[in-house]
Amino acid sequence: MAQLSAIILAAGYGSRISDVTNEPKSLLKINHKTLLDWHFDALKQAGIEEVVLVTGYKREMIESHVEKFKNDFQIQFAINDDFRIKGNTYSFYYGLEKITGPFLLFDADLIYEAAILKNFVQDKTPNQILVGEASIDDIECTKTMVDKNGVVRQFIDKRAVTAEEQSRLKFLGEALGILKFSKEYRDIMFNACKTFLADEKNISKNWEHVMNPFLLAYDMTTHQSVSDRWVEIDNKEDLERAKSLFE
Repeated sequence: MAQLSAIILAAGYGSRISDVTNEPKSLLKINHKTLLDWHFDALKQAGIEEVVLVTGYKREMIESHVEKFKNDFQIQFAINDDFRIKGNTYSFYYGLEKITGPFLLFDADLIYEAAILKNFVQDKTPNQILVGEASIDDIECTKTMVDKNGVVRQFIDKRAVTAEEQSRLKFLGEALGILKFSKEYRDIMFNACKTFLADEKNISKNWEHVMNPFLLAYDMTTHQSVSDRWVEIDNKEDLERAKSLFE
């Protein structure tokens, strides 16, 4: 694969953590560094230089904050102004408009050990999903389900896995919110997002929902993180856990 770009989805309002901050969630601080600082530090260690940052809620704050990284990165901004209506599939689509080659996709509300990303990037297998250890009984986690060949066929998010799904697919862990796509898959994914978003009922949905029909037709494998030093921060409890891990 050629040099990877990064798309970071940072447009959302973060309603579930609004009792902690009214700033963009990606500017939450852990150990005196914002979540975006943690992302950019990890990207630098992994050798990623081109970044598309998708902003929306209080985007001026985010865009001002990342000015300090412009000496080390080529940063482009994509804008999801209708972030309260349009979910992060739309943000994903806007990000894809800015790139033409292979890329990494990131949810912005993550904190993770830099070595996790470095190992993922050094694995030259294209079209992979970064997966960490989790419980199949965790309703909140994005459950990664694979077929008998270890190919990802479905994400299950915010609900239990049914008995029928367990009979067809194996639970492998939680999708951390970091994915790797080849140039070929970038082009296919761009068209998949366009088709998905043409249906009005999909406007507010997140990227897991556009990925599910995609995964039925196109193969993506997994890269399993051996480190448990990562947290997706959805609420105050997640934030406290992140602080305990990283401060």
